[in-house]
Amino acid sequence: MGLFSAPLARRQVAVALSGGVDSSVAAHLLTKMNMDVLGIHMSNWDYHGDDDGSRDTKCWEGDWKDAQAVARHLDIPIFHTSFEQDYWNSVFEPYITNLSQSITPNPDVDCNRYIKFGVLKEYLRKRFDIDTLATGHYARLYDGSDDRTQVPLCLEEFLDSNPASADFLDMEQPILMAARDVRKDQSYFLCGVSANALRGVMFPLGDLNKGSTKDPSQGDMHSESVRDIAQSARLPTASKRESMGICFIGKRRHAEFVNEYIEPKSGQEMKATCINVDDGSVISSFYPSETPSLAYATIGQGAKISGAAQKWFVVDKPDAKTVLVCPGTHHPALYSDSFIVEGVNWIQGIPPKLPLKAQCRIRHLQPLNECEVRATKDGRGVEVVLEKPFRGIATGQVCGIYLKGLVCLGGGAITTRGATYHALNKELPASLHPAGNNDLSTAKRK
Repeated sequence: MGLFSAPLARRQVAVALSGGVDSSVAAHLLTKMNMDVLGIHMSNWDYHGDDDGSRDTKCWEGDWKDAQAVARHLDIPIFHTSFEQDYWNSVFEPYITNLSQSITPNPDVDCNRYIKFGVLKEYLRKRFDIDTLATGHYARLYDGSDDRTQVPLCLEEFLDSNPASADFLDMEQPILMAARDVRKDQSYFLCGVSANALRGVMFPLGDLNKGSTKDPSQGDMHSESVRDIAQSARLPTASKRESMGICFIGKRRHAEFVNEYIEPKSGQEMKATCINVDDGSVISSFYPSETPSLAYATIGQGAKISGAAQKWFVVDKPDAKTVLVCPGTHHPALYSDSFIVEGVNWIQGIPPKLPLKAQCRIRHLQPLNECEVRATKDGRGVEVVLEKPFRGIATGQVCGIYLKGLVCLGGGAITTRGATYHALNKELPASLHPAGNNDLSTAKRK
């Protein structure tokens, strides 16, 4: 051996380059940290099966070209891969099956759990011998199993002000936290990812704002935003618009797209009926295949009933032939203050001591609601009791559980909704229905 030690090898990290500005900036920041960066681009949908002409321009081709342009600009290698079969089996097929059973799934949560932080990480390990994956998610993560990471200031402050939380947070396990930019926080979509899958994961954008902000609660108003960094670095995607919706659906409406993949029931199709939850009267009848927007509407969504003089909203779907509806967006039949979650993914591997005072949300960026999380009597899940009722609770929706708006403990799918305020004959808190319990302000004027 010589007198001098060999220089430490640069840390290898793969960055998921989607072709958007967020992942582009994440890759740029990693190169500035003197890491050995490799770009990886996924396309997980079989576009060859879409021969109806509704998706003439394959969005993944444009994204792939943009990802390649960013890689060239940053002088990093990039590879393309596809997990079409994995995506179909683990994400899309369960999604369609659940919708056909009037369950409201969240494919983004499943995609993160099974694809991005599942098969992709395994692929990187086997193909490139890389154990570190970075993405453009707006979230923060402390990985206590990695000696190279330091406890972030936000977590230090959280533990100092909440000493009781330190008793059950294992600092040697990954701790998932909300992003600094609460308007873009994506920790909810990550609540289904296990601790093992989060090891070796980096979220370079967690402490950044997406765009400039004049809101002092977002921190230093003079700090660089993701858009600022993209412009300064002259990234090819600096001005690219943010993608919305599901790419492979194309220009079609979601319900029409879903309708193509749900197999019709054998025999003659039965008509479904919309029934007024107040008096049991039939509002309308329809064939599900002809009115997919109503057939696949979830609880709380508007029921698009042809010819109706006022707006109706979906309350429940007790069976395939019945849709319970109510008049007005603030009807008590749309609100419940409890639900059951089974199969909770506790990110730290073990559940905290229950009951637990926490916060939760059942939709992306929904304001967090104070709640108490209790163990169910059968031990298969938890009951979440809300301080204020949520509107439109549906089975299949994912509940993310938080501490003090920062630490995401995990989450799981709702299996049972508690009784509605209508069923309990309870009045809603006045703060939830400024226009009245049964708001008919959206009714068409005659």
